[in-house]
Amino acid sequence: MHHQIVRRAGAERETLWVLLAAGLILATATAAVGLRPAPDAEAALAPHQIDSRTALTAAEQGLHADLTMAAAEIAALRRTDGRTPIPAELAAQALPPFAADASAAARGGHAWTLVESGGTVAYAGLSADPGTAGSLVLLLDGQDGEHGDDHGPGIWLKRAAEAPPARLDEASLAAAGWKRITSTFTAGVTR
Repeated sequence: MHHQIVRRAGAERETLWVLLAAGLILATATAAVGLRPAPDAEAALAPHQIDSRTALTAAEQGLHADLTMAAAEIAALRRTDGRTPIPAELAAQALPPFAADASAAARGGHAWTLVESGGTVAYAGLSADPGTAGSLVLLLDGQDGEHGDDHGPGIWLKRAAEAPPARLDEASLAAAGWKRITSTFTAGVTR
């Protein structure tokens, strides 16, 4: 007679292996999170700068986006026409924010002028309602390019109904209380 031991059907071993694998995965994830370096602190802005993501009102963010796009359109018009278009021409083409429409009125009702000073061309928007959106300056250089850095055209803001100073350089604008709108991109942007 032959005896064979047949174990009962159960999942004790499989359960043990699954629990061990889950524990190993959990320990590895905990170690990876613990060893990960802390994110760099956000770079501090200069006193004459303001962050476009966190420090602007909704109307100012819309105007900033419009001016960024308008700078490219103006540069193209300057290359094709050989001159800088005046705000009335830009308004006739319905180019935001120069167009006098309901959106412009809701964003502070800016009165746009073309200002040229020392080879620098600028569009100054004097706000009719600084509580909604401050006055803005879009700086372009005397050539076809944009005035500014790698982050886009030079757009300046002052939360008052005030025209820019006679000199349109960074030092003069900063001394007059204008703030350069910058876009900082950190790890928090994508979260």
